[in-house]
Amino acid sequence: MVYLQQDELNYANVTCSRNKNLSGNVTYLWTMRHKLSQQSWKFIPYRVPPAIVGYEPAYDQFEIDVDMSSPEIFIGSSGTPVNLQFIPGEYYLKIYEQLSPTNLNPALSYDVVYEGMVVVISDNPIGEINYTGVSDTVIIYQN
Repeated sequence: MVYLQQDELNYANVTCSRNKNLSGNVTYLWTMRHKLSQQSWKFIPYRVPPAIVGYEPAYDQFEIDVDMSSPEIFIGSSGTPVNLQFIPGEYYLKIYEQLSPTNLNPALSYDVVYEGMVVVISDNPIGEINYTGVSDTVIIYQN
């Protein structure tokens, strides 16, 4: 499961490279769909290269910014992470491998390399519901 915090730069760790079938310069297309609203995003985050050349870690690290006050950026690069305006909640996640660095259509990608869940957390949760009535009795049927 991937956790993203609203209003900050996040580093998401997922296993993609070990599941890929393509060789060469592979990019990863992420598709996220909110469980309740069904709102979806398709984007290509910047993959942080491994610190040690010749040794691939068990996971890939991606930069994802969740800044509600900046415009959305769907294709990340070194120095410019993707910026998406995710609403808090749970998301379905699929990551596709592809050779194109700009394709945002999963139908044109090669194969799925990762499936899972994403949780977007907010520091400003939805406030409690305040009831204004004095009674909690509801009459459903009356003669």
